[in-house]
Amino acid sequence: MNAVLHPDRETERLDALYRYLQLDSEPDDAFDFLTGAAAEICGVPFASVTLVDRDRVWVKSGVGVARGDVPRAESYCALAIMEERLLDIPDLSQHARSATMTLVRQQFGAQMYAGAVLETGDGHHIGTLCVMDTRPRQLSERQKLLLTGLARQAMALIELRAHERLLKAALARAEYLAATDVLTGLANRRVLFERLDSELARSRRHGTPLSLVLIDLDHFKRINDTYGHAAGDTVLRNVGAMLAASVRAVDIAGRYGGEELCILLPQTALQGALSFAESIRATLAALTHDVGGAAITATASLGVASTETGDCEAGELFSKADGALYAAKHGGRNRVVAMPAE
Repeated sequence: MNAVLHPDRETERLDALYRYLQLDSEPDDAFDFLTGAAAEICGVPFASVTLVDRDRVWVKSGVGVARGDVPRAESYCALAIMEERLLDIPDLSQHARSATMTLVRQQFGAQMYAGAVLETGDGHHIGTLCVMDTRPRQLSERQKLLLTGLARQAMALIELRAHERLLKAALARAEYLAATDVLTGLANRRVLFERLDSELARSRRHGTPLSLVLIDLDHFKRINDTYGHAAGDTVLRNVGAMLAASVRAVDIAGRYGGEELCILLPQTALQGALSFAESIRATLAALTHDVGGAAITATASLGVASTETGDCEAGELFSKADGALYAAKHGGRNRVVAMPAE
């Protein structure tokens, strides 16, 4: 006997249902095709794919039946999942278990019900592909066979959607890892320079300013030597989170070296970039890092360069910002230096 027939396995059945993430999902034409085929094959006005939740039965797709909830206590599908393969009730008013379930009969005038179970690979019945008619009648053996086959196709479609979702998540994760510096959560060097090229092209096309801010943590080697590399990682992680929280949606924050960070500021002229860099410097200097129970602080030197119209190469703008950063470091550190815009 199938494990789902035992009431004490209901928790496992619900776990199986929830892992597919199909409850309350968006409409899907592929499911609509199956319900349409079931209605036509069985010659009925009502057909639906249902999922049996803890206290409700949710209609994912329906012919003559709207998507939505039916109380589980009033749904014939809740009876169907207790069967091995298919529940066939030729006359709902005469069947011992369905006679007291009047909601659907009153709402749709249903007099007959047949539901084939949606069975998972590990043997749990999570729902049905079912049909109803407005007159008492018996499905033919051929119709029952085809309805059961369509239910298997519905279950296969649910499995497919689950695999598609996992694949999509895996691809998104791979894309994220390919574009992201894992330690700081910021854009990595490759993406940073790709975006610099594209933002310069946009700046040239629209005649808008673009600014670049380079950030170098002061005496970072001293932090690693004194507290260990794990402490250095903590500082970088905290600084990355601070930068991510400080930039606009159009800005690009990234890590292009060990303790070297960078922010692209589209549509931002030199003065605005200078003010932004100063706020970053002050926020970073006030940031406290918990490293092995010790509270430490770190400062940074910042170099700023801008182009008013994008009329320069990426290497040239980066070189100007790097020169400003060099001046900030050799001017005493913990300061912002800007190169004049071209």
